[in-house]
Order: sequence, then C-alpha cells, then structure tokens
Amino acid sequence: MKRRFSIVASTLLVGVTTAMFAGGAAPVGAQVPVAQANYSGYSTGTVVHADALTVGQTRVADTELAFSGASVASKGTGGITQPSGATAGSIVNELDQVVQPPLPNTTLDSNLQGDRTFGRGSGLEIGVATTVGTDVNANQLLLAQRALASAPPSTGLITKEVGPIKIDPAAFASLVRGQAQARWNGDNTCVVGEELSSGLGYAADAQLLNLGAPSAGNDPFPGALVAADAPTPARSVSQSRSITKLVPQTDAQGNKIGDNFGLMTETRMTIAPITLLGNTPTPITIELLGEWVLRTVATGLPGQAQVFYGPGTTNLDTPVLSIIQSGIVNEILSLQDLLGPTGLGPIEIPGLLNIAVGEDPRAIGNTSAASAPTTSADGTVASAAVDVVRVQLLDGAGAVAGALIPGLSALDLRVGHMESRAQVPAGGIKCNLPVSKTADKQTVNAGETFTYNITVTNPFADCELTNVRVVDKISGGPGVKWSVTGTNPAASATSTNQVTFNDIGPIAPKQSKSVTITIAVASNSAAGQFTDNATATGNCATGSAQGGARITVPISGETTVTVPSVAGGRELPATGVAQLPRTGSSGPALALAGLGLLGTAVVLRRLRHAAAQ
Repeated sequence: MKRRFSIVASTLLVGVTTAMFAGGAAPVGAQVPVAQANYSGYSTGTVVHADALTVGQTRVADTELAFSGASVASKGTGGITQPSGATAGSIVNELDQVVQPPLPNTTLDSNLQGDRTFGRGSGLEIGVATTVGTDVNANQLLLAQRALASAPPSTGLITKEVGPIKIDPAAFASLVRGQAQARWNGDNTCVVGEELSSGLGYAADAQLLNLGAPSAGNDPFPGALVAADAPTPARSVSQSRSITKLVPQTDAQGNKIGDNFGLMTETRMTIAPITLLGNTPTPITIELLGEWVLRTVATGLPGQAQVFYGPGTTNLDTPVLSIIQSGIVNEILSLQDLLGPTGLGPIEIPGLLNIAVGEDPRAIGNTSAASAPTTSADGTVASAAVDVVRVQLLDGAGAVAGALIPGLSALDLRVGHMESRAQVPAGGIKCNLPVSKTADKQTVNAGETFTYNITVTNPFADCELTNVRVVDKISGGPGVKWSVTGTNPAASATSTNQVTFNDIGPIAPKQSKSVTITIAVASNSAAGQFTDNATATGNCATGSAQGGARITVPISGETTVTVPSVAGGRELPATGVAQLPRTGSSGPALALAGLGLLGTAVVLRRLRHAAAQ
C-alpha cells in the first residue's frame, strides 16, 4: 500500500514541479409540515479546476472544465450564505467559484426570477486576471454555453452549447455544453420524484493551458498542460451533473427508517482520461473508471446524516484508477486501495506541496489529512468535499509561499472536485397531499339540495398514489338540518355527519381524482352555515437516495370550507326560542290581543275620572 502510494505521488511530484518551473433503524422524530420546514443545500462539481497562478485575490489564469451546480433554500436563498464571508445570499465553493449568485437576479439573467431553487452548468469557463469569488460571471472569456435556471416558477431544461472552440493558449474543446433546470411547486407542496434543481457541465476533447507551440486552425493543442481525452478507443467526454432532491427517510443501505422526507444533494461525474504535462517527455495519464459520486443526505433522524463517495457501480476489488507514464501502466489501483481502511492519504509539505490521490471525503474548505465530513448527531446536517486527484503547489496559506509573495499559489489543480451540503429540520419534512373542495352553490334554501366536489391531486412525478382514503366530515350551525342523499362513487360508509371512501385510488403521477357528495337541506332547517372538512391519506412509492427498491411513504392532506350558507329557513332569536308569527294567526293569539286592548281601555278610563275630580 505504501509502495503504491509512493509511486503515484512521486510521479506526480516530479512531473508537476518540472513542468511548472521549466514552463441501523433510528427513532422517528417529530415531523415538520413542508410549509413550515426550513431546509437547504447545494452540490457542485468540476471535472478539472486549474489555477495556474494566484497572487492575493487575483487569478492570472483560471479554468473550469465541466462545471455544475444546484441549490435549494425553502425559505428563500437570501437567508443562505456559504461560506460566511461570501456575498449575502450567495454560495461559493472552496475553489472560490460561485455556485449560486444572490437571487432573484434578473440583472444577471432576465429569467432568474425565483429564489427557492437554482441550477447552473457550463462545459468550459475561462478567466484571465479575475478576482476570486466575485460573481458567476468571473470566468468571462467563455459564457455562451453557460446555462442558468431558478424557480419559482419552475423551468424546463435549459441547454446551451457551442463548439468547436479554441482560445490559444487557454483552452480547446470540440464541444462544450451547459444545462440547468429548477423546480418549485409552491411553499405548501413538495417536489417528489424529480430534482428540485440540477446543473450539468459537459466537454468533449478538452485541452487546457497550451505550453507548446501554437497550433493551426481547430487542431488541438500540441503541448497542453492538461488534456481530457484519450485515443484508441476514443474516450474524450467529461461530464459533471449536480442535483438537489427530496428523498424518503432511509438509512445508508436504503432501508426505510421514517415516514417523512429528507434532502439529498449529489454530484455525479464521468471523467475522461486526464493527461498532465503533455508538453514534456514523460506525460502522465490518470484514467478513472466509470461514474464517481459524492452524495450527502440529511434525514432529520438521530444518527442518520449520511455521506457517500466512490464509483457508482463497482466493488472493492474493481480497478478504478490507473497511472500511465510513457505508455506503460505503472499502477492499477482498486477501490480498496483508494477508499479502504488503509486508503491513500495525502502527501503534505505545508505551504509548498499538497498531493492527494483518491482521498476520503473531508470537510468543505479543509484539505488537511485530519479533516472529516460534517454529520450532525441529530441527522439534520451532512456535508463533505472531495478531490479524486489534487495537486497544490506553493499554497498561499503556508509559510513557504507567504515568504515569497503574500497570497501566492503557483498551482491549484483538481481532478474530480465535488462538494455537497444538506440541511433539514429535526424529524424531517412532512409532504402534503393536495386536497381541494368546492360546493356547486354558495347559498342554498331550506328544502333544496347541493353537491360537494372533493379533488385529490397527485403532484408527484414518479409515484402512483395507492390506498387513497377520503374522509369528509360535515357540520352545520344551530338548527341547520340536512341529510346525505348520494355519493359518486358509492361511499364505503355514510352518516349525517361523515362520509368515508376507503380507496378512490390509484392516482397516477400528475393526475387527480374527485368524489362528489350530494346533500339535501331539510325544509324545516334554520338559516345558518355549513362547515366541511375533507381529509385524504395515501401511499407514495418513490426512489430513495441509494436507488434500488422503491420506498413507500404515507402522504396526507386536508382542507376545510365554510359553504354553503342556508337562507330562507326558520329564523331563530338570540335565545334560541322560536318566534311567534307576525301575521295570519287566529284563536289564542286573537284572544290575547283582545284582552290587551280591553286592559288599555280600563286604564285610560280611570285616568280620565281621576282628572275630573
């Protein structure tokens, strides 16, 4: 193990310095309804990040190959600033690249009107003499293929591409593409089964920092410091895709542990063979197998904040990384070599050199060997960063570089850089099932009928709602009388005050189903108001963070309406005693009226007699 690491590290060290100076189940906690839930996160990746020279806050040359980013903030991005020194409301990664600008931001792009979710992607970004961490436009030489999206409102997939492009000596690529998408269903409804936000960066046959003679036409660079391609068979596509997504509460193995949702942030990356020092007699090629993944999941359950990193579909014995020099495969490293119990740690000479190959996940912003991901004990926060390969020369944070030029960094080269962070409230997020209810009449007279219509909507993308139960509770004001005379479909149980439909499902994704209840108001009903509460429950089976078997999550929702009003009924006084009719009476009522008149006449006669005396 140590021998393998020393070969890899020494090969990189000699080549780089030569080139630079020569040229289990947890308890279910309380749940937070989505309307009140404060959750946020981001994920970002870049296949190749290359800063050739940084002095203070100025980068002489900065290149990002296949850059992607995605973020979400349920209470608005204005409340999220990452890290603390970034511009308010923005997210900046540890490479000082802006993952998310302050939102909304119609100055940057007229379509960036939302501030809940954001996605961005670009195949290639190039900056010359830029200021670190300024804004999303800092890499100003190539922005035509940068895609940006924010929500609300939700967007379609935005795609921008261009190619071939050549900016000698900075970069060459036969095709570069950026994609972005953002979704938001409103503050009261979850987005389930599809990404909240996504960004993709794609580049084919990319070559960076030409240190050789200029090439003619659209020919690739003859002396690229970094080339992301390989011949025979051709393997030249590099891609980074970042997403944020709500997922069922599961443990790291995909077993269900709760009845709510957590937040997953993830970057997946396909890395073409990376050749370093192509202008030297001994170029080095790093070949990586398959798709690499960094995923963080905050479930909101104790002990269940999760970080996963590694190739997406390999086992520990699968060769995943090869180091090739002068056409000879010097090393073939398995996943066990890279990520096993005695995995390869970095070589560090503080302030002078930092080389890491296949490191474990670490804290965002901390590349030291002792750094570890952040996972909170209550399961509400998970975050991590990683580089498949990292080479830092004359790191400005160290004493050696500081003694030369304050803030000096001669080289910061990252291959397969990924960062992810997720945060949810304790207990996770309870997603609502949209339920709506209407009455065909706003006012009804005694003796008339009216109909309630209850609609249950499945707003989710990939789950069929099953076992959809609807319970409708009916009440009225004092003296209001009614009876349920019909339902469609036939109800499972009916009484004056409650109607139950045991199962109106299944309801397909993005579809709705309705039931109706017909009510007759009694002819002797008092005037008053109906109040009606409808509750719906169902099961949604959707994919987990780990994929594989679908996880069933219970979903519920309710709505209350106060219609219709009953008019023209029998009026009730404040005491609740029936009033006597005003007209049209006979018998006892007339006798009482006669006695009243006779009494009045007697009193008047006595008053006149007293006055005469």
